[in-house]
Amino acid sequence: MAGLLLKNIDKIYENGYKAVNNFNLEIKDKEFIVFVGPSGCGKSTTLRMIAGLEEISSGELYIDGVMVNDIAPKDRDIAMVFQNYALYPHMTVYGNMAFALKLRKVPKDEIDKKVREAAKILDIEHLLDRKPKALSGGQRQRVAMGRAIVRHPKVFLMDEPLSNLDAKLRVQMRTEIAKLYNQLATTFIYVTHDQTEAMTLGTRIVVMNDGVIQQVDTPKRIYDHPKNLFVASFIGSPQMNILYGETYKKDNSIILKVLDKEIILPKDKAKILNDTNNLNTKLIVGIRPENISCKEEDLKNESNTIFKLDIDITENLGAETYIYAKAGSRNMVIKTPTSDNISTIGKIRFVIDIDKIHLFDENEQKTIF
Repeated sequence: MAGLLLKNIDKIYENGYKAVNNFNLEIKDKEFIVFVGPSGCGKSTTLRMIAGLEEISSGELYIDGVMVNDIAPKDRDIAMVFQNYALYPHMTVYGNMAFALKLRKVPKDEIDKKVREAAKILDIEHLLDRKPKALSGGQRQRVAMGRAIVRHPKVFLMDEPLSNLDAKLRVQMRTEIAKLYNQLATTFIYVTHDQTEAMTLGTRIVVMNDGVIQQVDTPKRIYDHPKNLFVASFIGSPQMNILYGETYKKDNSIILKVLDKEIILPKDKAKILNDTNNLNTKLIVGIRPENISCKEEDLKNESNTIFKLDIDITENLGAETYIYAKAGSRNMVIKTPTSDNISTIGKIRFVIDIDKIHLFDENEQKTIF
């Protein structure tokens, strides 16, 4: 088992493009780390540098305390599962899983034992004699993971392994990967652009954008306490509502004006604004769709500020309904239980959970609270 240390890692291509910029991260033994971010943010490039498939332009990479910058991929004791599975079509499932061990001249009886143990873990024992063309996408993915498991590597690397699967199978395989992590108790590094995968799988998440780490933390802390506007709007489904507001003092209260309504801020939030010199200024306001309520009991609460907007469209997802309301030039999304029977035509009345509001400064877009 192994921990990793990435120190000041850069990746610069010959044309001068900087794909990864000053990447610093310590990964503890047996962690499940997820790199997440939009396409082209540098997450797969970073994974390939860890695997040795991409050369590190500058910086140092340590695996289990040993610097591996100049060590060949085959000698790093890592195993990688690719997006396209990369199975040998002419080999059976057994042959695909055994291939790397044969190259290492592992005894036949030991190969057989390891392949069958891995097949049992992944529930593909009945598929060992089949070839990849006779398998479903989910079965091929299991074979690709089995090929990695038999090697008992120090580190598992997974590059968007579920992106080629349909929605139902993706959910199922996500559960399988979580179970596999718990069974193997080794270090996992997983790349995805799907923030749901990141939130459900990772012990810690690394959010990236434009080759730069934006935040590293547990899924809950990243969701509740994003460091900047990018992280706040990237993590969460549906996406956080982003509005514009201003703050000022009125009748001994600190006011946040948003959507042409005045909200009296609680004392703790008012103090943060005062302490950070963010009074009498324009700010970016973030509120998650699930922190908006259309319930009658909340609308009747005199301490709440009631907003009213025109409904644009609605999406009924069964247990939940998403209501898209016109807020100036953009849509505001409200997530509400379908069982609340909220009217989905005309105008929508709602209140915002003041304790769950996020504020960001307008220039650097860093979190105020």
